[in-house]
Amino acid sequence: MKRLQRKNVVLFDHDGTVVDSETIALKSAWQLTNEVAREFPGARCYDLENFVKNFAGKPYREILKNIYAGSPTTLNDRDIDRLVAEEENRAIERLSVEAKPTEGTLQMLSCLRDTGVEYALVSNSSLRRLNACLSAAGLTEYFPSELVFSANDSLPVRRPKPLPDIYLYASECLEADVLDCIAVEDSLSGIKAAVAAGIGQIVGYIGGTHISNDERKSRADALVSAGAQRVIDRMYELSELLSIDLLHQV
Repeated sequence: MKRLQRKNVVLFDHDGTVVDSETIALKSAWQLTNEVAREFPGARCYDLENFVKNFAGKPYREILKNIYAGSPTTLNDRDIDRLVAEEENRAIERLSVEAKPTEGTLQMLSCLRDTGVEYALVSNSSLRRLNACLSAAGLTEYFPSELVFSANDSLPVRRPKPLPDIYLYASECLEADVLDCIAVEDSLSGIKAAVAAGIGQIVGYIGGTHISNDERKSRADALVSAGAQRVIDRMYELSELLSIDLLHQV
């Protein structure tokens, strides 16, 4: 018996993919990190450009571990928790004003909704941060609460990408087979999480402003090496993958 055609479910990453938030948040995190380095000497120092290149897509808890790797200075759990909370508060303050959708995302989401293609948001960020970004970017109507999955808040235990848990959880909640899902990710950790979850199609996205024109080729190669089967720099390219005539939908 011929297998019935099943609908694809598009699982979008948030930061740097649906919302062009990475540059805003990373600049805020970089400024805080400079303050941290003065409070706790021994941190590895980065200028803003290299901070963005090295830490895009990484939680601030991981950033703190990286900048003190190999240093005699260690941060205790209490200090780390305090600084992670401070980073999120500062980022949200800026993102709630400055966050915007990535180029073409609004049109792509409208097209998916109008054509009945299922989609959701799968992110490491907290629900508080996601809600602030989606509101500022004018995307709340496309992502009601039941379509927003946070590795920080939605799981019983916080297990961020590159662990696969949030992808597995989202697909289960959406009653979708992971093989029928399409992941759209801008970061290596996101691609690795999708690979580990067994997502059927994995798309790397390099259209965010945190990726410079000079860096796009090397970033695309890195995403492919991590497991992306295709890399796009404009959201409308998803329409080809989904066999949607975007021109006549929006």
